[in-house]
Amino acid sequence: MTKRLICLLLALMTLFSCALADGRNGSSNYLYTPYEEIIPAPPAYTLKYSLTARDYPEIDSLDNLVDIYVDDDAVYILCAKRLLVLEMDLSLRKVLTGYKDAEGNEVALDGCSGITVTPEKEIYITQSEKSQILNFNPDYSLKRVMGRPEIIGYDNVKYRPTKMVVDAAGRLYVISKGMYEGILELNADGTFTRFFGVNEVTFTPWQLFWRMFATKEQRARQSLWLPSDFTNLCIDQDGFLFATLMADDEMTVKRLNAKGQNIIKVDAEKPYPQGDLWTNESGFGIPTGKSQFIAVDVNDFGAYVCLDSTRSRVFCYNEDHSLLFIFGGPGDREGYFRNPVDVSFVGEYIVVLDALAQSIEVFAPTQYGKVLMNAVKHQYLYEYDVAAKYWEEALTYNHNLTLAYSGVGRMLLRSGEEEEAMEYLKMGDDRKYYDKAYEKVRTATLREYFVPGICVLLGLIALRIVYKVVKKIVKNKRKDRARI
Repeated sequence: MTKRLICLLLALMTLFSCALADGRNGSSNYLYTPYEEIIPAPPAYTLKYSLTARDYPEIDSLDNLVDIYVDDDAVYILCAKRLLVLEMDLSLRKVLTGYKDAEGNEVALDGCSGITVTPEKEIYITQSEKSQILNFNPDYSLKRVMGRPEIIGYDNVKYRPTKMVVDAAGRLYVISKGMYEGILELNADGTFTRFFGVNEVTFTPWQLFWRMFATKEQRARQSLWLPSDFTNLCIDQDGFLFATLMADDEMTVKRLNAKGQNIIKVDAEKPYPQGDLWTNESGFGIPTGKSQFIAVDVNDFGAYVCLDSTRSRVFCYNEDHSLLFIFGGPGDREGYFRNPVDVSFVGEYIVVLDALAQSIEVFAPTQYGKVLMNAVKHQYLYEYDVAAKYWEEALTYNHNLTLAYSGVGRMLLRSGEEEEAMEYLKMGDDRKYYDKAYEKVRTATLREYFVPGICVLLGLIALRIVYKVVKKIVKNKRKDRARI
């Protein structure tokens, strides 16, 4: 009885310490193997601090947080009724609560939904329910109000701009809620050009089969089959557009080229970047269903973060769309979120806006996270030798990191150490580069042993011929002796 009590106490202490560690790390620390199995991982990012209205005496609240934008020298935090312009250290620079219209009347900001800033420091703020976009000068004075663009055939569809970005050529890409044809591409003057990144409607075989036998009334009661609606977007350093969308399949994030085509390509063995691979389909009091990305941001070396609204988690991928780390989750503890609405890189930090908590959550990389991001950075810059050193260091923190084995293996392959590369690539489940290493090893082996092998083979053939000739001569001599 005493032994059972001691074992029970030890088990409870273990569970309690794990709970404390999880709360201290402030993260859902796990990864997926190439076989889609969940494995534990050390925290890559942990909560550094939370900012609320108490940290900014100039404002009374951070209610209705909706969007964040970061440029080279400022962080723009948008609420429904105010814009906060922060320094890179997140100290307050400017609060914008209103503007003067063309007649000189004071107009309060209201109903704001999205923000973007051009390299020339012009600010664009979308107002979804007012069907307009406000364009401000660098001095925060109003430059123009952009109303509904003329789109032939869509007169009866309400224009509700929610999020937008501006590319290097001055073109505006606007998400209008309820316009399922794609992202609106506008000229600099606000005129409509085309729908960009059009999503095609896809049907499951079961849906098609059921619809064949459904009556007219049943079809009328079925929900409309509409394309997926975009939710957020950003532009990366190469000018490509990252966009998130509410989708029934795994494509909840896309990288669109100039033609509006998705250029995210993954190997057949690797899953598409879609958040959690294992999810609860039913349950009470727990999130169910697949991950739904509602925000995306990319840094200068191709790593991008996606915010999952289903389970309030942040997923980070590298330029090859391999999962790097996960943090966050639903809850009131430090490092968790109540209602996250946007995510962005701010230098080496990752900032998440929590609308329900009315807070700006700032996450800093752990030593493991710094090593991981340095490896990704140098690999992006084609500095494979330096990247391999960071990958090796990352393995000291997380020996389950298949991506690190792959990174070291690829460097060894480029260095001509094919046999050792094969070992690392096998542990990294990098089949593509393993095949390349195996092919090089096989070719080198053939080159090394081909000439000696041919010589040995020719020698054996010559010996065989000599043997047959000698045997024939001996046989003939014996016949001649027999005749005598």
